[in-house]
Formats: sequence, structure tokens, C-alpha cells
Amino acid sequence: MNVTKKNEIYNTLKTYLVEKSLYEPRVIPFALKVSDKFPLVTILEEGNVHSQQTTKTRIRETVSNMYYEINIYTNDKIVDNTKTSRVQIADELKELVDKVMGGYYQFERTLCQPTPNLDENVYRITMRYTAMLLENRDRLI
Repeated sequence: MNVTKKNEIYNTLKTYLVEKSLYEPRVIPFALKVSDKFPLVTILEEGNVHSQQTTKTRIRETVSNMYYEINIYTNDKIVDNTKTSRVQIADELKELVDKVMGGYYQFERTLCQPTPNLDENVYRITMRYTAMLLENRDRLI
């Protein structure tokens, strides 16, 4: 498991969301059962599996298959005396997440959909990403 890369991804995504979002999201690296602060973005590393891969030059490289799940929780918010819908806030955060995970890190998005939430006043989007990390080169492919 590459803890350095995991921390880098979390810190990059958190910084980007906090700096670029109009809605001041709380970004955390674990799941919460209950929260009173929205929007909330959870970044979970769901898997990090090592394997060996032989290259064309017959050199064996260690590869980590990395899996991330990102959940976005939003509710309606008043911004500049205007009510902004939870769906609009979630869509903005979804686009920002994808710019980092899909654009910057080149992860493949395998899921992006609304997810039922126990509290019907909270809108939730679940996103899943996967990528392979060449351990020897510290490079995602």
C-alpha cells in the first residue's frame, strides 16, 4: 500500500475543493454516519491491492490497483441571499472532484450517480474511481 500517494491524493483533492468551490465544503478522509455541516465530501480509499507485472523488457514492477469512493452530501444553502439547491451544489462539487481525479490524476471513473440517503433533505452523489500505480516510478496509469 502506498500511503504517500493516498495522502497526496486526499490533500490535493481537499485543497482544490476548498479553494474552488463557492459552497465551503467540509472534506474528510473517512465516512460519517451523522453530520450537521454541509456540503460534506468524504474521500475513501476502498482498496489498494499489490500485484506484480512484467514489462516488455522483462522487468517485474510492483503495481497497486487503487480504488476510491467519494461521496458528496449537500442540502439547500443560502448564498448571497439566494437559495441554492442541493442538486446544484452537488453538481458543482462533482465537476470539481472529476477535474482532480479524472483530469489531474487520470483515474477512470467507474460510477457517478445519486445515492438514496436516509435524510431526504440531504442529497448524495457517489463517485468511484480506479487506477493503477506503478510503485517503482510513483506514477499512476
